[in-house]
Amino acid sequence: MRSVLVLLLVAGCPKAPEPKCPQQPAPVVGTAPAPVTSSKVPELDDPAVISQSRAFLDAHDRADLAAFQALASSTFVKFQRSRFYDMKVYATELPTRLSRKMPAASRECRDEKVYRTPASAVYFSSCVVRVAAYGEMPMTTAEGWETIVWAPEGDQWKVAHWQWQRAGLEAEREDWNDIFRVSTSFKRTANQFLIDITRGRRPGTALDVATGQGRNALYLASQKWRTTGIDISDEGLRMAKEAATAQKVKVELLQEDLDKYDFGTGKWDLVTLIYMSATPELIEKVKKSVRRGGLVVVEFFAREATKGTGIGGYEAGQLAKQFAGWKILRDEVVDDVADWGLRQTKLVRFAAEKP
Repeated sequence: MRSVLVLLLVAGCPKAPEPKCPQQPAPVVGTAPAPVTSSKVPELDDPAVISQSRAFLDAHDRADLAAFQALASSTFVKFQRSRFYDMKVYATELPTRLSRKMPAASRECRDEKVYRTPASAVYFSSCVVRVAAYGEMPMTTAEGWETIVWAPEGDQWKVAHWQWQRAGLEAEREDWNDIFRVSTSFKRTANQFLIDITRGRRPGTALDVATGQGRNALYLASQKWRTTGIDISDEGLRMAKEAATAQKVKVELLQEDLDKYDFGTGKWDLVTLIYMSATPELIEKVKKSVRRGGLVVVEFFAREATKGTGIGGYEAGQLAKQFAGWKILRDEVVDDVADWGLRQTKLVRFAAEKP
């Protein structure tokens, strides 16, 4: 859920899900090769793009070279990590899979979307691919984002480009590790809204969700809160531990998958959701985990500030509805400099106390 923020950081914009700046990353739409167009090329609507993309992936998974070639353009190329593969590679690789009696892969795809340019249609989805164990080879599983670019060739639409980008928790962890190592586009000190809203409150137990390099957890610990910070990034937590030692504050720092973390029931006097994309399901877990009189503090991007990014964001009043029955201390959309991206943008600031 935090992965969505990676997109904006790479673009010099604010901090993603673990939730996870996309609950998904935006597709990389390359410029398709100059197509051989024809006035007879039929229109390819979105359902057709999805169905033909599924057929293309299925042909690959079954090692059906004839079906795979029939859907690929004369200039087809696949990009994967730092390498590329043209049709000559697949003309050898797919028959080899059959000769080795390698089982066909099974594939589950979700979040299927279609994007368009004047000369292409782009299929984008998140897929989990599994190959059963065979011979001495164990079962393998790969999770990634598939991007398939369709372009007209003659009187048909063909696959010009195919790109695979690794996804899943480990990929998200690596992305955040890289960000904490090299990025300068985020604030290193505690969030000002958190400072303001907790000023004068009696310290208790605090949970800093997606703590990162620990800037907010360390601040709370310095103010006598018994603080726990959780994050998927081991690099961010390493930095937080070093800072805690340097500042001589005590804070518990845990490497956790937010989707699997046990927030508990009536456990926390304060939970912070500062620049992390919290799903409604995660917010319900947070609400359950807060004690009576406890506080939830949120700062994140307004929905209008993240259009076209896949990062999410909150509509005005959205959090107040989800926290119905709580005492709303602050619920506002402001134009201010974001802690992540360090640029002027629309932000949602929200704080609510459990009755």
